[in-house]
Amino acid sequence: MFLKITQQRNSQLLDAALNLHQGGEIQPNTYVLDLDAIEGNARLLAEAAAKNQIQLYMMTKQFGRNPLVAKRILQAGIPKAVAVDPWEALTLAKAGIPLGNVGNLVQIPKGMIKEILSYHPEVVTVFSVEKAREIGAAAQELGRVQEIILRVVGKNDLIYEGQRGGFAEAELLEKGREIMAIPGVRIVGCTVFPCFLYHQEKNIIVPTENAKTLMHAVTLLRDQLGLEITQINGPSASAVASMPLLRELGVTHGEPGHALTGTTPLHGSTVQPELPAMVYVSEVSHLYGDRAYAYGGGYYRRSNGLEALAGTGSSAEELFRYTIDPMSAENIDYYGSLCQGEPPLKVGDTVIYSYRTQILVTRAQVALVEGIQQGNPRLIGIYDSQGKKLIKRS
Repeated sequence: MFLKITQQRNSQLLDAALNLHQGGEIQPNTYVLDLDAIEGNARLLAEAAAKNQIQLYMMTKQFGRNPLVAKRILQAGIPKAVAVDPWEALTLAKAGIPLGNVGNLVQIPKGMIKEILSYHPEVVTVFSVEKAREIGAAAQELGRVQEIILRVVGKNDLIYEGQRGGFAEAELLEKGREIMAIPGVRIVGCTVFPCFLYHQEKNIIVPTENAKTLMHAVTLLRDQLGLEITQINGPSASAVASMPLLRELGVTHGEPGHALTGTTPLHGSTVQPELPAMVYVSEVSHLYGDRAYAYGGGYYRRSNGLEALAGTGSSAEELFRYTIDPMSAENIDYYGSLCQGEPPLKVGDTVIYSYRTQILVTRAQVALVEGIQQGNPRLIGIYDSQGKKLIKRS
């Protein structure tokens, strides 16, 4: 999906990945992250957000909720993180990353609320009155009031399987009044998901029906309940290109994730300010029939990858393109399959993919490399897919 654009705009990353693998410094089933490119992307996002009066929370799940990467993004100007689930919140908070929004997609379990609130998240997203009560009780134990935002769902909204939940738009006022009576919490805004999506035919980012729900919910809470709304949270597809759209809609907070690694669908089709900053490296394990099989563990079913680079050499220019044989979602990705081509693939060849991923749901390792953009790549650490350090390099 991003192979061509990565070759065009960050061939140094491909070279670094190739040489790290062939030099034995990284294993197959490893994502290689260009730290300098990610930091540069974060700086561009922060500048675009400031220009459009938008506040940002970094989303880290797509690069394995990695604390070191998050610190680089923090230094570049995005001051807080959004945690997709409570385990991500703890990983980041314990590493010193300030929390912006917790409960974004996965609600905080009752037994984890007090610990997470002790890290002082800016807001907590809630899907129900019951969860608001639990948060209020924990906040009172800590002697404070926790600001919360409500996830709202309209009748015609898009909701992905596995992510259903929130306040029905028709019941928002009733539920809002109930929450207003709960000590320990204060409603300060709303959110939906997804608020924006990539439109393939038009090749632009557009608001979804959910975005209409978001703004209507804000009007209801502000005008009917008299609440002071300080956060109108519009996640999904937050990128430099979409910042003017967020401002036009009236959104106050965006949550860039794939834009940090230059891997939104928009980045796959056109040149955008953000550089591609992540590739996946494997190795041909064996040949069978007219296919070559590369070690798996890090493949992502929604990657939309069509081709990979493979071969040997000191430069990615010496590699050749091979067609990816799509994998069934029913099977474990022990191997990825490539169609044989010219020259024929050989056992031991390096394979480099550049496609959309979510590292947190893989079994891959994550190699952090700095100095790529200066022509002096240095491997500084290898982590697992959940942000735990495996190997530290000087």
